[in-house]
Amino acid sequence: MNATVTRPSASRTPLVALACVREDLDGVAHAAVRQVYVSALEDVAGCAVVLVQGPASWLPSVLDRFDGVVLGGHESNVAPERYGAPPAPGPRAPERDELALSLAPLAIEAGLPLLGICRGLQELNVAYGGTLRDIGALPIGAAHREDLSLPRDGQYLPLHDIAVTPGGRLREITGQDTVRVNSLHQQAIDRLATGLTVEAVAADGVVEAVSVTDASAFALAVQWHPEWYAASDPVSKPLFTAFGAAAAAHARGRG
Repeated sequence: MNATVTRPSASRTPLVALACVREDLDGVAHAAVRQVYVSALEDVAGCAVVLVQGPASWLPSVLDRFDGVVLGGHESNVAPERYGAPPAPGPRAPERDELALSLAPLAIEAGLPLLGICRGLQELNVAYGGTLRDIGALPIGAAHREDLSLPRDGQYLPLHDIAVTPGGRLREITGQDTVRVNSLHQQAIDRLATGLTVEAVAADGVVEAVSVTDASAFALAVQWHPEWYAASDPVSKPLFTAFGAAAAAHARGRG
């Protein structure tokens, strides 16, 4: 007589693609991303992380292996040529531009949860046809710049309040109408892309969060840096938890 063995079903850890950037360190090329992004995704969102670097023509053929996509921040800015503006000086990462601007729509179309952070919000807006503006030299830029006299942990402390859109996805996640964040950036949304919905705005008018209006899964991008205090900040933790839950749901469906 043959015995039937029933094996316990193991939960599948969601696998997310985290966009990184090529950086030359000591004359050697590295695929680089700050560890705080990896830690936030692993420890708070409960995800396994794979770094992806552009240009990546192979991405469409492996996208179905992932349960989420994260476009994090970086010191470089999206090239103005990408949204029809004249060229301008500034730190650039052309491979990252190419990766993010193609990856974001592919991920949304595939139903993958997507989280954009700082540069990731700007990339999402450009990917959907929006434009950016440089706020670095404007008076409003002061609220969006780090105090370089402080230690790094102090530079990333919440600095200013933003108004959360009633009835929006971010309002659902945070449960608050106003939250305090640490926006540190030079570029900001100028013309909002068709297909995106504003989720939060700063008092100076800077768009602080957007969602993809008709996305079938979690698709949210924020202008600030929730990764820095992801395990303790009352805004950052639920954001990563919500993304992790969406990625886990995708993993179960894929399993």
